[in-house]
Amino acid sequence: MTSYSARIRSILVPLDGSSVAEQALPVAVAIAERARCKIKLVLVHQPLFGIEPGPAFTKMELAMEKANRDYLRSVVARYRERLGRTLTSAVLEGPVAATLARYGRELSADLMVMTTHGRGGIRRAWLGSVADQLIRTSEVPILVVRADGHDQTPSVTMGEILVPLDGSPLAEAVLEPVIALARLWDAEISLIQVVSSVILTSDPLLPFPNGYSDQIMRMRREAAQDYIRDVAERLREAGVKASGVAVMGGAVAETLLDLARPERVGLIATATQGRGGIRRLVLGSVADKLVRGAEVPVLVVRPRGKPVRSGSRRRELASAQT
Repeated sequence: MTSYSARIRSILVPLDGSSVAEQALPVAVAIAERARCKIKLVLVHQPLFGIEPGPAFTKMELAMEKANRDYLRSVVARYRERLGRTLTSAVLEGPVAATLARYGRELSADLMVMTTHGRGGIRRAWLGSVADQLIRTSEVPILVVRADGHDQTPSVTMGEILVPLDGSPLAEAVLEPVIALARLWDAEISLIQVVSSVILTSDPLLPFPNGYSDQIMRMRREAAQDYIRDVAERLREAGVKASGVAVMGGAVAETLLDLARPERVGLIATATQGRGGIRRLVLGSVADKLVRGAEVPVLVVRPRGKPVRSGSRRRELASAQT
């Protein structure tokens, strides 16, 4: 029997000084309070460009670094009473996505919580954003909170967690962090496998018998249902509420988005790679479409042991332990 023993001990929250990026904070804080874990706020300082090096440049750089530290301290002060000394902050330097991915690994963070848009605004294309790059490269599970362009505080409800699987061990990599979150809220894990239609082609002189494709679809659905039932049983043995179903559908992502209504589902959780294997990138995949289109937060997990692009060295400029 598979053993699920994961728990959340450390959360990383990237900020950029914008109110939109701060919409990840209520979600991260709610998890940290229930898990009684550490939470680290980080801001990646971006050096000035287009200014000749010299005394004026140095002065401006120092002023920006101080402003970043002061900003993080002010955010920490907001939540200090609720979280105490478990909440700390740090200013880093380097390429944003690579620096965050490396820092999360060095910190041994169990979860990263962030919005899909920050300083660039709600209209900034998700493609090429920091969230996109981190989903591709980070070894830390990422909980993506959809920014609405306003300063509204997102609600944090985890009554039901929707988890799509495709029958592969890679896709099941999402189960460990999902169980950790489900235990905090006593949430139900709803497993689902979308069985897409099969299009059969053959030589016109040797057509398939009538009803052959329907028979194949029934067999595939029955196999998927057996698999989902077995995984749900494993999860229940691990002490969490779980159920599952195999459904017939067309496009997988669209089917999942229809099912993930915010009045019922509090979170979608998915691995970035499944049956397609390591060559299947996030771009154009189900995970990408869920992050783009879901009305609820999306937990994205990159299966461990997969290659990560190397990033430039980052320098920790300061750690605000206030």
